[in-house]
Amino acid sequence: MSDDQALIDTLPRTTLSADELRRFWAEATGLDPALDPDAWEACEDAVLGTLDPNRGLQMRPGGWTVDLSGTVARFAVASALIAGVMWHEGLDQLPGFLFPQVLPLLFDVRRARLTKQDERLLLQLRMHTTTEQLAYPWPAEALYARLPDDLRGKVSPVDFEDFVTRLVQVGEADDAGLDEVRIRPAGRARWLRISIRH
Repeated sequence: MSDDQALIDTLPRTTLSADELRRFWAEATGLDPALDPDAWEACEDAVLGTLDPNRGLQMRPGGWTVDLSGTVARFAVASALIAGVMWHEGLDQLPGFLFPQVLPLLFDVRRARLTKQDERLLLQLRMHTTTEQLAYPWPAEALYARLPDDLRGKVSPVDFEDFVTRLVQVGEADDAGLDEVRIRPAGRARWLRISIRH
């Protein structure tokens, strides 16, 4: 599986209702549709404006569903997820239904991944930090100080700072501003990453 297909491949293989897409969007992005209804509407508008009955959209009493067995529908839904995120970030100059046509020209959609070494380091960091401590933002230096002495002897502070940057990129930590990050609980990573193509 190529990195470019990762987001599309994480979509369910059957059908997706409006409510299911809403939950999927919230899980994938970490955004709450109730707190950011305009961003959610940008996502939904992108689906409804792109698909029609010939491309998997089925209008039903009480809502709609998308048949995700076709590649066009899967790509449109993946693009719609990004449309909502872009709206949330203030990139709202384009109508939502145009995002699926424009996004491939502007962005690479890929799932960022940690190396095995990064995963082991993250496990150690979580094991040596309490749940309450993880709820607060920390600078990389403070997180580094929480590692066991033997592990600090193997990982330099500079390499650890790079590791913390990767955690943010893959969604295992949130950028809290002021050079601080908040480590997310195990199993609660955000997985949507957008990078501008050069």
